[in-house]
Amino acid sequence: MENNDVWLRIGGNSSRNELVLAVDFTATGRPDARFSDLFSLTAAGRHHVWETMPQAIATDVGPGGQEYLDRWFDSVRETGRPVGAVLGFCAGSVYAAALAERLTQWQESAPQLILFDPELANPLGLYWQFHTSLSLFESIVGPEPISVANTEGHHILESTDDIRVLGTELVRLFRSVSEPAFDALDLDEESRAEFTESFTAFVAYVVAAGDFGSMENWHRAVAFSSSSPLSGLNRLRSTDPETAARVVAREIQFGSEHMNLLRDEAAAKALDALLSPQDLSRQIRM
Repeated sequence: MENNDVWLRIGGNSSRNELVLAVDFTATGRPDARFSDLFSLTAAGRHHVWETMPQAIATDVGPGGQEYLDRWFDSVRETGRPVGAVLGFCAGSVYAAALAERLTQWQESAPQLILFDPELANPLGLYWQFHTSLSLFESIVGPEPISVANTEGHHILESTDDIRVLGTELVRLFRSVSEPAFDALDLDEESRAEFTESFTAFVAYVVAAGDFGSMENWHRAVAFSSSSPLSGLNRLRSTDPETAARVVAREIQFGSEHMNLLRDEAAAKALDALLSPQDLSRQIRM
C-alpha cells in the first residue's frame, strides 16, 4: 500500500488483499499506546493495517464528523480492497462504528467491529486533555497563566452543552498560553505551527466525533476494556450498568490501564484470535 493523505500503513506484508482499519488520533509525544504498538505484538505480517491521520483532514475546529467519515471511506473505496475489520480506540470508536456501517453497505459482508475502551465524545474528557496540555507550559510561563486559563476553561465547560463551542474556546485559551511560551523559548514559526496544529487537530477530531452521539451501532462490536474505572465501558457501567451490559455484543476485560491497553500482550493475543480465522475474500458492491 502507498500511504495517502488520510491513511497511514502501520503493519502488514501479507499476500492477502483484505484491510484492517484502525481509527485513532496519534501524535508525537502521546503517552498512550498506539495501534502500531498493538500490532507489533500480533502475528507479524498477517494483517494489512491502515491507521487514520485525522490531522490531514482538519487542523482547526470546523469540519463535522461526516467529513472525516467521507474522506476515510472514499479513500478506501478507491482502492477496491475489502475490509475485514474496523478498530477504534476511545472516542475513535464512534467513527469506527460509523465507518463499519458505511462499509457494510458497500461490501457483501460486514467487517468485524472491535472497540478499545469505547466512549462517546464528551466535554469533560476534552477539557481534561486541555488541562493536561496546558501543564506542559507551566515551567515556562509560571502557574498563574495556567490557572487563569484552566479556570476560564472550566467555566465554559459548565456553561455550555455544545462541545463545538467548548472546543473552539479551549483552542483560544490554549493559544493564549502557548504563544507567550513560544516567545519565551524563541521558537521558530514551523515548530510553533506544528505544536499548535497538533492540539487543535485533536480538538477538531473530538468535536466532530460529537456528531455521532449514539451507541446504537455498537451492538455487534467486541469491546476490549482496560482496568481504568473512568474509561470506556467501565465508566459507563458506573452510571448506567444496564446500558453497559447490552451496548456491545461481547466484552473482553484486561488488566492494563487505559493508556497501556494498546500495548497489552493479552489484548494482542485476543485480537489475533478474532482476526485470524476470517475468510479474507469478500465480494464488493461497486
